[in-house]
Amino acid sequence: MDIILKLVNCTRSKHNLTLLCQYNEITFTTTLWYSTVDFHQLEAEYGQEYMEKIYFHILLFHGLKILSLKPTHLDLGKYGKYWTKNIQNLWQISVEQCLGQWRYETGNLDYRGAEIIAQDVTTKNIAAVTLVPGETPLLLCNGGGKDSLLMARLLDDNHILFDSFSINLHTHANPEKLFELHEQHLYQLQNPPHQIHRQYIIESFLNSPAAKLHGVEGVEVSEIRNYEDLPLAYGVFGILPIILQENYTQLCYGNEKSADSEQVKVDNQIINHAWCKSTECEILYEEYIQQEFISNLAIFSLLKPMSDTLVYQLLSQKVRKDDLKLVYSCNSNPPWCKSCPKCAYVYLSYMAYVTPEQSQELQHFLGKENLFNRPDLQLYYRQLMGLEAHNAFECVGEIAESKLALEKCLERGFTGEAINCYLQEARLDRSEYQKLSRQCQQLDLSYQRLPPKLMEILVKECQELEKP
Repeated sequence: MDIILKLVNCTRSKHNLTLLCQYNEITFTTTLWYSTVDFHQLEAEYGQEYMEKIYFHILLFHGLKILSLKPTHLDLGKYGKYWTKNIQNLWQISVEQCLGQWRYETGNLDYRGAEIIAQDVTTKNIAAVTLVPGETPLLLCNGGGKDSLLMARLLDDNHILFDSFSINLHTHANPEKLFELHEQHLYQLQNPPHQIHRQYIIESFLNSPAAKLHGVEGVEVSEIRNYEDLPLAYGVFGILPIILQENYTQLCYGNEKSADSEQVKVDNQIINHAWCKSTECEILYEEYIQQEFISNLAIFSLLKPMSDTLVYQLLSQKVRKDDLKLVYSCNSNPPWCKSCPKCAYVYLSYMAYVTPEQSQELQHFLGKENLFNRPDLQLYYRQLMGLEAHNAFECVGEIAESKLALEKCLERGFTGEAINCYLQEARLDRSEYQKLSRQCQQLDLSYQRLPPKLMEILVKECQELEKP
């Protein structure tokens, strides 16, 4: 039986876009509110067709998550005129990779997406534009975590001006409070961003009972963690209106090096929770956007050349008093739920690498609870050690990095059930530990995507770490 997902419409007002999709008889809407964008102005400057092409991409890639209801066909409706071989290639790879975790966890590894329905119309050829950089060409994606804090401190300490962009990914959270959590560390900088852009998402699909009520076998749509990396697929198109309005030519993420490593491989399928943070994805989307929308937009990650070992060591040197209380990494119930793999990993890494004074501050903030002893975290610690079928499905370090952090915690005298498990079942031998330690202290200079000035800053800062 054919099950059709249709892209119905994207409407806009001065400050928002409303996306409308239809899955059989169910209608899903997503509304994007922009704190700083004027769509009337953008359409006057770049033309209705150019902006409608952007709206189509935002609508299409927001539809990725609805593919978890396993439609057999995707009807592009009136937007078929924008379907090209170029977008088809990007879409096919994104479907395969972005839904990998969902396919693995729900037993749908054989699902390859929906067949495209597009009317036989002449494809619109709309040329990319070239932007003249504004006074601040760098837009920094700010998720409110320790990576965002480190990037902001690195740039601020080295007198690099930047503006900030945040998105409320957590559909269950109060967006205003979430943005306050995202942004509070920015106001402690010597030169805070002149512009802090926000994108609010009001979502009717995630956390809905659609699959349960409509009898879609073997489908779960209520776990937002299955789709956590999707914002980096649809989000990059959603950021384009901001980039066009302010003439940014550099889009900087805080994607970690470990995002290039998969969680598990099943037959010939690689499942990577964080594929949308990978270098492969970064290059793919940058090349597409340069061809189709903005010819001189560079997309990169400031932290990609560094292992998590280096990231946390550098963080401990760059933060000021109470900084660590101003950021969070939990994707379940910010700032800390103390029950998810991200909380387990970030706590482990903090204890391993921040200074004793900083770890005491953090433990006080957490109510002095030793998360190494929490029963609901033990499975995740085992996954981080490589003792289960796969590494934890979260944005966490590689298994080797987790073991290295556990060894560091052991050296620092930390105790707990997770530490005991490491000692009994996963401990590195001395030669392996020393080898890993040396490897993780080195910048990955094969990552050649950073602007030269930013790479110089990383090299200098890491050299400072090596000094006694």
